[in-house]
Amino acid sequence: MNSAGTLSSGFIERIAARLHWRGAIHGRAPGAGRGSRSAGSGEFDGHDRWCPGDELARLDLRTFLRFRQRWTRRYRDDSSEPLTVIIDGGPSMQFGGRDRAIQWLRELLQLVARSNRDPWREWIIDGDRVFPSIPTQTPGDRHRQSLGKPLRTIEPPPGGRGRVVVISDRLVIDDIETQLNGLARLGEPIWIAPLLPEEISPGAWGAVQLEAIGEPAFTGIIDRGAIRKYRAEFLRREQQLRRWLQKRGGYHVRIDALAAEDQFFRPLMQRGGPLEVLSG
Repeated sequence: MNSAGTLSSGFIERIAARLHWRGAIHGRAPGAGRGSRSAGSGEFDGHDRWCPGDELARLDLRTFLRFRQRWTRRYRDDSSEPLTVIIDGGPSMQFGGRDRAIQWLRELLQLVARSNRDPWREWIIDGDRVFPSIPTQTPGDRHRQSLGKPLRTIEPPPGGRGRVVVISDRLVIDDIETQLNGLARLGEPIWIAPLLPEEISPGAWGAVQLEAIGEPAFTGIIDRGAIRKYRAEFLRREQQLRRWLQKRGGYHVRIDALAAEDQFFRPLMQRGGPLEVLSG
């Protein structure tokens, strides 16, 4: 992961270990991912320190009697819920502080997969192509085109159908059925939209002047009627995408890209969100 975007407080690391996906895939309960079972099938994969609140049945009695230390035995499990993360490319993905939000999401998703011992992979879309990502890559350096071709290019995970998370700030997706028809085959679709407050509900009107380096300034008028129309169209398109995802058992999560760390991840864990906090 990119150390430049890592939280110095360790907030992401602390919450990721307690997060599990809501619901079940392949008929398994949340958090019962690869290697998380303490006994039964699978190959022995080491020990985890036993903590107060853990089930006593998970305690490795042989280790305790020999060393007087509390540990649990961990086994690999062939059943897993692969996680595929797809990051939408485009210059707007690094605009207005959105790059910080995307880095936080990348870190959280990777740590949740590691905590549940689920296979994890990450892709970045660049125009009509898609590439496996590396930590130093930023989506803001990529081009933006239709989602249809790159989503169809990604091969399903070898571990079977799991979850696929798209991180994108797209406000307009024309012909959703065509552009996203390659998404559901990769897993349960989850769309995370890190948006800026002015993209969600702009509040400024009147005379405006837009400036860009090397370009002439543009002066115009924004009236309240145009803002009302924008808000209505924004909600209509967002609801259209949400319905498409829900019909396929997925989720749509809108996140304030500028929120503080304690508020940023809350929409993911609220009722109806894809993640939940488990005690113990």
